[in-house]
Amino acid sequence: MAVASVLAEALESHRAGRADEAERLYRQALAEQPADPTALYLYGLFNFEAGRSDAAAALLHRVVGLRPDHAQARLTLAQLRHWRGEHEAAAADYRRALALEPHRADAAIGLANVLREAGQIGLALAEGEAVAAQFPKLVEAWVALGAVRLAARDAEGAAAAYEAAVALDPQHAIARLGLAGARLALGDASGAGRAAETALAIEPASADAWFVLGAALRAQLRTEAAVQALEQAAALAPERATIRLDLGGLYAEQGRAPEAEASLLVALALDPSSAATHASLSAVYLRAGREGEAERHARAAIVLDPDMAEPHQTLASVLAAQGWAAEARRHRDAAYRGRNLFVEPALEPGPTVLMPITAEAGNTPLRDVMPRRRIGRARWVIEYATAAQIAQPPPHDVVFNAIGDPDLAGPTAAPMRRFLRGARRPILNAPAGVAATRRDRLPTLLSGLPGVVTPPAARLTARVMARWGLAGAVRRAGLRPPLLLRPVGSHGGRGLVRIESMAELANAPLGGDLYATAFHEYRSADGAYRKYRVIFVDRCAYPYHLAISREWLVHYLSAGMANDADGRAEEARFLADPDGAVGAAAVEAVRAIGRRLDLDYAGVDFSVLDDGRVLVFEANATMLAHEEAPDGLFAYKNPAVAAITTAFERMLIAAATTGERVSP
Repeated sequence: MAVASVLAEALESHRAGRADEAERLYRQALAEQPADPTALYLYGLFNFEAGRSDAAAALLHRVVGLRPDHAQARLTLAQLRHWRGEHEAAAADYRRALALEPHRADAAIGLANVLREAGQIGLALAEGEAVAAQFPKLVEAWVALGAVRLAARDAEGAAAAYEAAVALDPQHAIARLGLAGARLALGDASGAGRAAETALAIEPASADAWFVLGAALRAQLRTEAAVQALEQAAALAPERATIRLDLGGLYAEQGRAPEAEASLLVALALDPSSAATHASLSAVYLRAGREGEAERHARAAIVLDPDMAEPHQTLASVLAAQGWAAEARRHRDAAYRGRNLFVEPALEPGPTVLMPITAEAGNTPLRDVMPRRRIGRARWVIEYATAAQIAQPPPHDVVFNAIGDPDLAGPTAAPMRRFLRGARRPILNAPAGVAATRRDRLPTLLSGLPGVVTPPAARLTARVMARWGLAGAVRRAGLRPPLLLRPVGSHGGRGLVRIESMAELANAPLGGDLYATAFHEYRSADGAYRKYRVIFVDRCAYPYHLAISREWLVHYLSAGMANDADGRAEEARFLADPDGAVGAAAVEAVRAIGRRLDLDYAGVDFSVLDDGRVLVFEANATMLAHEEAPDGLFAYKNPAVAAITTAFERMLIAAATTGERVSP
């Protein structure tokens, strides 16, 4: 049989999907004519489609060696190299194909795309503009131009290119998807979502479209819907590390630490070189108190990307907690020097709040309390502020001092004073008011309030303890056991010890400055310990939670509330009716604490003694309140959280527009 007939039969089998038969016939043709360019080309194409890229490349190389003018073989070789990620070689072959046939749109589009993927954005942009001008009726030309413009950070131009593609073919899913990406880059999350949904209507199994839809929903703060979209994307493309990375980030935002960890570990297995994944894992582990793992992943991220801020922030927190102050400072410098302002615009028109914060721990945790829909945020790490920034601060309508822990505010004191001297907008949570909430100052601040017990506390400096010893320092402060000792600046019970006798003070851990606080027994009649939290917004009290434990050291996460249905029911009753739960006198005492604190945002942790008095544990501006998963075990808390966030938003908007406080 003649070679031409064998090739015709092979091509027919190839097109019909009879792979074994097609391969046998291609081999037969090459056995008869080993140097036949057509046989070599068709068999090379067959191997390319079968995923045998090495064999395909070898065959196509033979074709162009025999026929340097074989434009189609040169183009296929370019596409093969492009697919293999050999960008430089692919670009050269695309150019050779165009030199042979200047009007090959597929070669011109391929060249623009491979240059973009290689990071040669200037060259890619020139090629993209040329191909769209040369082939204005070709959808793929406009899609290629849109992708290049997006890579060049010309989101507006990219959107225009993708819109031109959509006008040519409204059912082109890739064009719709590109338009979604461009809209997202422009800050038009709603438009991005609509474009992604249209792409999904055309191609429902597109992992890319679900991924972009998830990003659009996340930008609209529709977190639960964003999670569902990314879960769909992950199911369709389980090998995509970026999907798992973003999904892990969303789980973390929802407080779903186990799911966040699992998703991020999958992302890391898929792409071990991802600095962003290591950084996200380190942040998840830090919030979970798993400091060893947080440090390990933060250091891995820094090795991969030394300029990434987040792992430096995490590592600084870990090292500071371990007492490595100098090394922690170096990582803070790396995180914030030259990039101390982080702006999150509102989704809808509204005021911008300038939030001076510190690089140290102890900032007021306002992520969930300050809704982003109508409130823009500009978080300003003020100890790294430049003289020019102090003289001309970032644009804002109101200032909220988010430096909530007086013990950690030292590095911010001087720049805050300079900033406040020239401030022209209302200041909420003024530093002087925050300073009065320091543990040793709180008893004086709250003294004389009817029905309020604030145990005496003293700050024991390392210098005094070195001279008099811990026992001597305690005596000089007028305190005696039982006592609570904790390092200055610590939170969450870190380093906290209970001392029952003066003899125990000889073995108590010493380091830096300590707080000593008189311990007041507060066990309830049923043998349990109860710790209530109330949040103050504009000096008005809002119940937030109740933790019940059999241990005297009560923290919500470790109190076992997830396994205590009766405890959750009691908490729900407190949130719905504080007067009925703890008594009107106790509620009034708590309200008086809020008025005495005189802060725009603060909170108090307390218990109610058997005689009805309120026992204060702490009251300050670092109290956390956050929304729970809407379908989770603690969803009953969300109406109380909503009341806090609504009041906070109302206060900010009033301060921004009138400069006055507003009360409900």
